[in-house]
Amino acid sequence: MFSLHKTRGGVHPPQCKDMRDFACTSIAPPERVLIPLNMHIGAPASPVVSEGDHVYVGTLIGQVNGLGSPIHASISGTVTKVATEQLPTGATAPVVEIVSDGKMESDPALKPPTYSNKEEFIACVRDSGMVGLGGASFPTWFKMRAPEGKSFEFLVVNAMECEPYITSDYRQMMEHSERVIDGVFRTIEALEIPAAVIGVEDNKPEAILELKRVVKEKGREDRIEVMEIPTKYPAGGEKVLIKATTGRDVPAGGLPIDVGCLVVNVTTISRVEQYFRYGMPLTCKTVTVTGDCIANPGNYRIPLGMSVRDVIEATGGMVKEPKKIIMGGPMMGRTITNIDCPILKANNAIVALHDAAVLPDETACIRCGRCVRACPLALEPFALDSASRSHDVVALDELAVMNCMECGSCAYVCPAHRRITASIREGKAVYRGEVARLTAPSEKKEA
Repeated sequence: MFSLHKTRGGVHPPQCKDMRDFACTSIAPPERVLIPLNMHIGAPASPVVSEGDHVYVGTLIGQVNGLGSPIHASISGTVTKVATEQLPTGATAPVVEIVSDGKMESDPALKPPTYSNKEEFIACVRDSGMVGLGGASFPTWFKMRAPEGKSFEFLVVNAMECEPYITSDYRQMMEHSERVIDGVFRTIEALEIPAAVIGVEDNKPEAILELKRVVKEKGREDRIEVMEIPTKYPAGGEKVLIKATTGRDVPAGGLPIDVGCLVVNVTTISRVEQYFRYGMPLTCKTVTVTGDCIANPGNYRIPLGMSVRDVIEATGGMVKEPKKIIMGGPMMGRTITNIDCPILKANNAIVALHDAAVLPDETACIRCGRCVRACPLALEPFALDSASRSHDVVALDELAVMNCMECGSCAYVCPAHRRITASIREGKAVYRGEVARLTAPSEKKEA
C-alpha cells in the first residue's frame, strides 16, 4: 500500500535510549495535584467544580467550548482551590488543586462510550480529553474533523519517537501493541479512512516486529501497514513523516488534511482505544524520567498535575545536582528553572542533566550553510536567526518564520553554537504579536 520516500535535511544526535527496556510502572500517587486547565491548544477550559467538592479519578473538572479539550481529575480527593494564578513556568492559567484522599478511586459514573456514526465517534474522542501526546497537545477530536469538501485518505500513525532519551512511545508499542492496532482500526473504520500506515524508526526493530505480528494475527494487512523508516531526526515531524510515508508534500502554511492525511501519535491512538474499552478519560501520562542526575530512571505513569519535584522524589531523588532539567527531549523540550511545574498532557519526559548540560559560548555566524542543509523544511535558519534577534518582522515574514517546526536541527549542527532555535522561537512570538496588532479591529473614535 505504501512505499518509503526520501526526506530532506535532518541530523543524527546520540539516541540515549537507555530506558527502552524499562517496563512502564505506576508512580506512588502524590498528596496533591495542581491541574492547569490550559493543557491544550485553544482557549483554557472553564472549571466545573468548586472548593470543597469531592472528585474521583476521571471526574470532569474543566469543560471547553470550541477548540480545546476537557480536563479530568487525576486523583481522588477534595478540591481545595479553583483559581487563576501564575504557574512556575511563568504562564497564567486557571487551575484546580486537589488534595488526595489516598484511595485513587475511579469515578463510578464512568462507562465505555458508544457511537453509531462518525460525528458521535468524534464527540466521544472529545469527551476523553485526548490531545496529541507526542508533545503538540492539539485536541485530537478537532483534528479528526475534515473540513467541508475535503476527506482523509490516509491515517498516518506517528510512532517514530526520534527525540533522544524519550522511550515512552516505545514502551506503549511493546506493552500495548494489540491496543494500538485496535485503536488504529477503530479510527479508520469510524472516520471512513481507506488505509493507515504506522511509521516506526528502524532503531526500534522489536516494536516493528511486534506491531507487524499483531496486524497479521488480526487480519488487518489490507488496511494497516507498519513501515520501517531510517533513523534520522526529526523524522517524526508531522510534515516529514507524511512525506516519508506517502510521498506528499504539505504546502507551506498548510495542514495534513490539505494532502488527505490525518496524523496521530501512537500513544494517543492507544489511549483513545483505552477510553472506548473502559471509559477512563486522559488522567495520567507515561513519562520517561532520565538523565545522569536521576537515581532511579525509568518510564513511569504519572497523574496529571503532579509536580516535577514530587515525581523526582517519588522515583528516588537525584544522585547529583542538575545543571539543567528539561521537560521533553533535548532537541525540542523546554528547560525549566522551577521544579514545582506540574506534569501536563504534552509532557513525555523529564531529563535531568549534569555532565551533558553545559553548552559552549556563542560566536558569530560564519555563513557555512550547515543549518540550511540540516533544515527538514528547506528554510534559511541563519537568516531567521538574524531577523529574530533584530525583531525584523518584514524579514521574518519573507523568510516564512511560522513554517519553522523548532526541531533544533539547525542549532545542533551550528559550529558557532548559535542558539538558533531559541532565537527563532522568540522571533515567532514577535511576529505573532505584530500580526495580532495589525489585524485587531481599530477602536471607534469618540464623536
